[in-house]
Amino acid sequence: MGDIMEQTVAGATSTGTHGTGRESASISAQIQALEIVTADGSVLQCSAKENPEIFAAARVGIGALGVISAITFAVEPQFLLTAREEPMTFDRVTSDFDALHAENEHFEFYWFPHTGNCNTKRNNRSAGPEQPPGKVSGFIEDELLSNGLFQVVNSLGRAVPSTIPAIAKISSKALSARTYTDIPYKVFTSPRRVRFVEMEHALPREALVEALRELRTMVDRSELRVSFPVEVRTAPADDITLSTASGRESAYIAVHMYKGTPYQAYFTAAERIFTAHGGRPHWGKVHTRDAEYFASVYPRFGEFTALRDRLDPDRVFGNDYLRRVLGD
Repeated sequence: MGDIMEQTVAGATSTGTHGTGRESASISAQIQALEIVTADGSVLQCSAKENPEIFAAARVGIGALGVISAITFAVEPQFLLTAREEPMTFDRVTSDFDALHAENEHFEFYWFPHTGNCNTKRNNRSAGPEQPPGKVSGFIEDELLSNGLFQVVNSLGRAVPSTIPAIAKISSKALSARTYTDIPYKVFTSPRRVRFVEMEHALPREALVEALRELRTMVDRSELRVSFPVEVRTAPADDITLSTASGRESAYIAVHMYKGTPYQAYFTAAERIFTAHGGRPHWGKVHTRDAEYFASVYPRFGEFTALRDRLDPDRVFGNDYLRRVLGD
């Protein structure tokens, strides 16, 4: 699961929404079958055995192949996860990243620009007992600090950008270590009440640390003032044609800017770093890449566009975005 609490099934799968996992791939990779209505009105049942070439592509179809009208997911009985959240330095996280990834089913972290501080989260299956965060401590961490106070400091930073580095040093130390055990959706997802603009790229996992260090150097040497943390997650390789993890084990770096704050300079500089490492942008987030670029980072890109030509030759589902990322 991704970490945003409100998600729609067709939208999340069509854009490749993901969480973080050593073996757990994106939501799209959990699809066992789907039903799609194509441009000529045909209703097609797709799975690994029925229309497999469409199934391979439509699980992350970015709206280009048709309207998804039904999805069958792989499911399992409800289980418990123990979450361990812990502050950690940037240097330690990056030096120990491979071990942290290998030792945990789900590992992610946030780096606070202008600081050497990170907040890490390790989620692993647990036999229980269920021990959710206390009502008071949960309110303080998830609502007061992560949303209420965070809203205030971002508003201040937007109004007076020069205060952001000082605020970042304080806010990066506001969250304390905690451990709790709960059912998965309560562990994976969080309320996100502070609005932002986001860009995220999937890199080969082995390129993550170098790219992140380059991002930190770029921010430190620039006049940029970044009040939002940078999020880092992972996913195993999958077999979906245009999945950001298609054919390669991946790490994701997501950069954010508070709503109403100019983001173009930061995102442009970050995107330059990510694309130098073969980054694949999230289909549902901000990016400037086009069909020529995607053809260079997706080995099966031509397979997808050929299928689109067959299913929607008249571009019934065409729009400006699809023309940019897939070509005419």
